[in-house]
Amino acid sequence: MKKTIIFPISLLIACVVGYLDYRSGDHLSMMLLYAVPILLSSWYCGRKEGIAVSFIAAISWLFVNIVHSHSVQINAEFSWNVLTRLGIFCIIAYAVSLQAQLRRALEREKMRADTDRLTGLFNKGAFRERVEEEMSRARRYKHPMTLAFIDLDNFKQVNDTEGHARGDKLLELVSGTIVKTIRGTDIAGRIGGDEFTICFPETGEVEAGNAIGKLVKALDVMTSQSGWQVTASIGVVTCLEISETYDALLGMADKLMYSAKEKGKNSAEFTVV
Repeated sequence: MKKTIIFPISLLIACVVGYLDYRSGDHLSMMLLYAVPILLSSWYCGRKEGIAVSFIAAISWLFVNIVHSHSVQINAEFSWNVLTRLGIFCIIAYAVSLQAQLRRALEREKMRADTDRLTGLFNKGAFRERVEEEMSRARRYKHPMTLAFIDLDNFKQVNDTEGHARGDKLLELVSGTIVKTIRGTDIAGRIGGDEFTICFPETGEVEAGNAIGKLVKALDVMTSQSGWQVTASIGVVTCLEISETYDALLGMADKLMYSAKEKGKNSAEFTVV
């Protein structure tokens, strides 16, 4: 959820808790309920928002206590209680926002470690890890899975004639086309210079053929519009039952990709295991 939504909701909850505190009288403590909007705003919005909600919660608590106490004396004891309550709320906000910040930092670091910096796809190690997870799931539930190995035809000529910067731009466009074409549940990776891989979970032979046909067409459109004379050769392995290792399946797809190149490039070769 967006900060612009969560922050006002947190403020509203703090006010509602204050009202409930007022209605319940002196018999029930609402300390735990006051912490809810503080936790919510601190975790999803940040430290400043959490402290702001802490002040609202403390003011609500102060107002309720003034209303319930017929003869309020603003003395050192009362001031200390107010500051203590505000301090507790602020400490909660600070601790939770710090924890959320650390968690997001760890997630960013993990994403950097798993991501190919040029294309934004999974790198070789992360792709292998994700696919092996899908293989275990497919093996357990006896579901099909498809693995595709993609190699760009004539990519070396782009690097040699137009420079590596132009080659990198082409790789970015290819990866973007792949991401736009495949499903959200599919897994795409870059495992070499101009070598890409895609895992299609829950995908049999017919579905794989449709998906690869759509991808080949999308790549053709992208390269023709960009002015590059580059195509793609693809090897596709569909497993009806997972009995091979990741390396074995990738090796099969690699061989099929070379077979597609030998037959004229810009095509796909399929097999079913």
